[in-house]
Amino acid sequence: MWQQRPRPDYRALLKRHRILIAGLCAAAVLAAADSPLRWAVTDRSVGPNEIQRVAAAYPPQLQSTPPSVRRYLNAIANGEQLREQAVVAAAARTTLERAKNEAAAAVAGQQQPWMTSGAAPVIPGAGAVLPGITGYVLPALGTFTSGFGSRWGTFHAGIDIAGPIGTPIYAVANGTVIDAGPAQGFGLWVRIRHDDGSISVYGHMYDFFVSVGERVPAGMQIARMGNRGDSTGPHLHFEIIIGNQHVDPQQWLATHGLRVG
Repeated sequence: MWQQRPRPDYRALLKRHRILIAGLCAAAVLAAADSPLRWAVTDRSVGPNEIQRVAAAYPPQLQSTPPSVRRYLNAIANGEQLREQAVVAAAARTTLERAKNEAAAAVAGQQQPWMTSGAAPVIPGAGAVLPGITGYVLPALGTFTSGFGSRWGTFHAGIDIAGPIGTPIYAVANGTVIDAGPAQGFGLWVRIRHDDGSISVYGHMYDFFVSVGERVPAGMQIARMGNRGDSTGPHLHFEIIIGNQHVDPQQWLATHGLRVG
């Protein structure tokens, strides 16, 4: 009778209940993972080149992001802005003091060259003055490093004269200061409108000694060379603008008998 009894088809049963069996197996594995497994606990200390896994109630508290450097950059920018304001204020005080001294000298009957319409005397070392054509000097003494025109895929609207920080910078001709202070890309700059309508631009200065509206003679020191703004080293960036158009400062200086580079 036992041999004649039909035997169950286990393969068919497994196939029919495969989802249930798979769920039971998964539950068993998870239950085994959550068990304390006290048989695996040991007091043996960890040996060299071994790793011991330690259970923790909470994950370690780590700082997700390091402190941003933005606040440091903002602090630097704020400090530079305060320094620029101090430079402008110092230049204004210097201008006022110079004006007082000139006025007192004029009252005393002393001749003040830059108060006249004639050519101003040139500060020694500022550059040669054209024989017979007075009133034009070089903006600074130094090494010519870059010319006017295309440079590094952009247009360089002036020339560069390199020198140590503090090298004197001079007004190239008689004129009136129209800008003096911070400027985008230049750090600190001075712009002078000359008697012929041309404008000279002096950039990347360490500091300056003139104020907006001040009348300056050719050869007067207006600033000192620096490395402010978009600059890769101490130098003077010098531009000439005529009729709202930038022109080559080398050629402009050459027409007045001055050679750069």
